[in-house]
Amino acid sequence: MSNEDAAVSYEIDASGIAYLVFDLPGEKVNKLSISVMEELDGLLARLEKESGLRGVVVTSNKTDIFIAGADISEIEGIVDPKKGRDLATRGQQVLGRLESLPVPVVAAIDGATLGGGMELALACHYRVVTNNPKAVMGLPEVKLGIHPGFGGTQRLPRLISLRSALDMILTGKNIYPKKALRLGLADKMVPAKCLKTEAMEIIDRVYSENYRRPVGLRKKPSIVDRLIERTSIGRNLVFKKAKEALLEKTRGKYPATIKALQVTKEGLSLHLEGGLAIEASSLGEMAVTEECKNLISVFYLQEEMKKSTGVKGKVIPKGIERAVVLGAGVMGGGIAQLFADKGLPVRMKDIAMESLGSGLKAASKVFESALKRKRIDRRQFAQRLGNISTTLDYSGFGNADIVVEAVVEKMAVKKAVLKECEGFLKDDAILTSNTSSLSITEMAEGLERPESFAGMHFFNPVHRMPLVEVIRGKHTSDETTATVVALSKKLGKVPIVVNDREGFLVNRLLMPYLNEALLMIEEGLSIEAIDEALLDFGMPMGALILLDEIGLDVGNHVAEILYNAFGERMKPAALMQEVLDSGRLGRKNAKGYYAYTSGKRGASDKAIYGLMPERGGRLCPAEEIMGRCILLMVNEAALCLEEKIVSGVMEIDGGMIFGTGFPPFRGGLLRYADRLGIREVVIKLEEFKEKYGERFKPAKLLKKMEKSGKSFY
Repeated sequence: MSNEDAAVSYEIDASGIAYLVFDLPGEKVNKLSISVMEELDGLLARLEKESGLRGVVVTSNKTDIFIAGADISEIEGIVDPKKGRDLATRGQQVLGRLESLPVPVVAAIDGATLGGGMELALACHYRVVTNNPKAVMGLPEVKLGIHPGFGGTQRLPRLISLRSALDMILTGKNIYPKKALRLGLADKMVPAKCLKTEAMEIIDRVYSENYRRPVGLRKKPSIVDRLIERTSIGRNLVFKKAKEALLEKTRGKYPATIKALQVTKEGLSLHLEGGLAIEASSLGEMAVTEECKNLISVFYLQEEMKKSTGVKGKVIPKGIERAVVLGAGVMGGGIAQLFADKGLPVRMKDIAMESLGSGLKAASKVFESALKRKRIDRRQFAQRLGNISTTLDYSGFGNADIVVEAVVEKMAVKKAVLKECEGFLKDDAILTSNTSSLSITEMAEGLERPESFAGMHFFNPVHRMPLVEVIRGKHTSDETTATVVALSKKLGKVPIVVNDREGFLVNRLLMPYLNEALLMIEEGLSIEAIDEALLDFGMPMGALILLDEIGLDVGNHVAEILYNAFGERMKPAALMQEVLDSGRLGRKNAKGYYAYTSGKRGASDKAIYGLMPERGGRLCPAEEIMGRCILLMVNEAALCLEEKIVSGVMEIDGGMIFGTGFPPFRGGLLRYADRLGIREVVIKLEEFKEKYGERFKPAKLLKKMEKSGKSFY
């Protein structure tokens, strides 16, 4: 029953076991498109008629992929809730047919099993997973503004504990093989070479003419789980707490998460068929929302950024096998951890043993967190930490393919360190600086090979923040740029190429936003009012919270660099220096715009208001607070496009989403501007200019776009 043009095929061995194999032609991943689902339905109809069938093993021919999910382009095309409901219902019917086969059905998983692929695995009677770390399982639909629609909200909480199921459904997080086994999501975990044998053995163990598929929880619930989840009072409490946590986290800006919770709760009070009907109807409603369309656009944006080589034409990047990190502070330790985690030997250099100890401690802390969450085991912990070596001199530098300099953010220091370091490197090694705002071109002065030097700006914390800014200096070659971009991807990051100008992209856009918040405090607004308005817009944290996190000394340093480069429109608020002079550094010394106790942020520090000799009394609506901060970023983004700091809107929206956490449900900074309308953006900027000053003067590009009726997308 095989066909080389088919996405799904099956063959039956001599023992009566059918191997149902997914292998979508011409694609790196398997997707459950409409056509694939119909193809699967046809094969299931044939399997139902096969005589002598003893069991079915569902597997994949793709490397590190089981099934990656539904076809996102088809979700993007849904504009009618009824169509969305019908597509979900049809998918449910096909998976229901799989589930209803009268013989054992085993999902044999050796790769990513996500979204619709996870729902297909849930419809199987058993799941065997390999110990391949890429064999993650998850329901990431909420990240696309929808929720599972092929039965995930109904089958998962009937299989594993309710709290574990809700954690997966409402966050979209991936579950690694060991945890899948622990939860009861997987019945067995085996080495890849044993996958087929284990699937066959399950069928042999459970097969009989009167086979009945297993129903209910796979793991015996603990006494606590029985008390909490097996009673109506306990269940209601679980759903109530989950809703409260969701609203606190999302402020209602991601409606699909609340809907997913509601659908799960309502469905569990009914039989499976009733729950599936509720799920399909709700999926249709969610698929047509603006949030869904914006989040899908962000998914495509990320995919495009992953494909980009960072240069025009075909340039082959150099292979990077060994690295050096110069400077062992928090950032240096974080960068070293990242290299080590990806299996790349990395040497960390500093001038003091104490600093090297701090760098190793920072790296070890990240690995310990992964160990605690069971993402790695003790052996992997020791192996990855062992990829990091330390030195007080330049020994070993001659073997390095790349150096990432992460010393103090002072031009003179960086230039001296880079020049000295270059003399110990092999001729084809690449030298980079993890600077956040200093000129790469100026840094390259005095280097023997400036064409092999670039910026590689990581964001803090390194292991969490997805973005890397790859900065091209005046002399940086295409090969160097392409190599740093390729390395960033190898490290699991999303790179954007930025031309060399003070602040690069992210800090240049972010600093006016932060500075405007300080100017509003000077006018008389409260810290809470400003941060609350920005949180309500969807920012991951308020501007003053963010300044505390960055460090007030770091923020002030970047602000001064931008002021010197761009003049009055980037003039720092007087409050910035006043607060710094008062001894406040933010979270790092537990004193900033907020008070900190035992590392936890408390209320805002009212003493801040006393630092200003005069404080105005202007009141400002939340909508205006948001407009002043966000539209300044839009205007600065337009100026960056005018100056060709980046090649297009993709880098700006990607940079802001993956570098600052700009709310993905809004689709990106410039997509948000398009939704407002460029004319409205210009009108608002003109109003703010009249009211607050020249810093709001609309960029020429915006005025030109307004006149021509064009938009960014």
